[in-house]
Amino acid sequence: MTAARAAALALLACAAPAAAASFDIEATTDLRRRSLSWSDAQPTLVVRGTVPLGGGFSLDAAVAGLRGSSRHGGADMLGEAALRYERQAGSWTLWGDIQGLGFAGADSQDYAQMRAGSALGVGPAQLSVQLAWAPPQAAIGGSNLYVDASARAGLTGTPVTLTAGIGRSLGSDDGSGRARRLRPCGDYTDFRLEAYHVRGALTLGASITATTIGSGCSTARGTAHDGGARLLLRASIGF
Repeated sequence: MTAARAAALALLACAAPAAAASFDIEATTDLRRRSLSWSDAQPTLVVRGTVPLGGGFSLDAAVAGLRGSSRHGGADMLGEAALRYERQAGSWTLWGDIQGLGFAGADSQDYAQMRAGSALGVGPAQLSVQLAWAPPQAAIGGSNLYVDASARAGLTGTPVTLTAGIGRSLGSDDGSGRARRLRPCGDYTDFRLEAYHVRGALTLGASITATTIGSGCSTARGTAHDGGARLLLRASIGF
């Protein structure tokens, strides 16, 4: 079963009556991952769902439009599915998952990765770290490791929450050129600053992202929107 099919099945499960299951629909001006555009800087929709399985396990899934993404071989849709485990240890939240990513409308683009992270509450703030490891696969031209740290806190006197993060992408390159999907011109660092406001089931957000990818990298596949600072806006509603 491909990741896209698994994601679709999980979302159907979320739509079925279940006390703790949830899903949300998001509209965004650009689908960005690790501060790289996955939708060629075009607006798109994302549907996410979570089905608790008990014992700290859950099935997380998402489906997103990619608008013929040049980064992912002209794919029209992304499907993600992950089996996740999470537990509380005092003030710490610890989690790990195995995730598959499938790309509809493109050949030989699917890949898988393992992720783990932790979050610590410090007064009104939360500090988080995360690792994502994709072992060597032909679809991504080698291996890929992403290391990320972020901090989140409410803005005093306002209903706005701010999140700031920094990440580093690195890995191996098999020489096929496919490593440019996730690392356009080699290892790079990305930065993110986000503000969002939750009002009932509605969440409104704005993000500024930036990378250390230089303008000289613009000839690589799908990299036209990766350099410099970028603004994106999004709105989501949860059920």
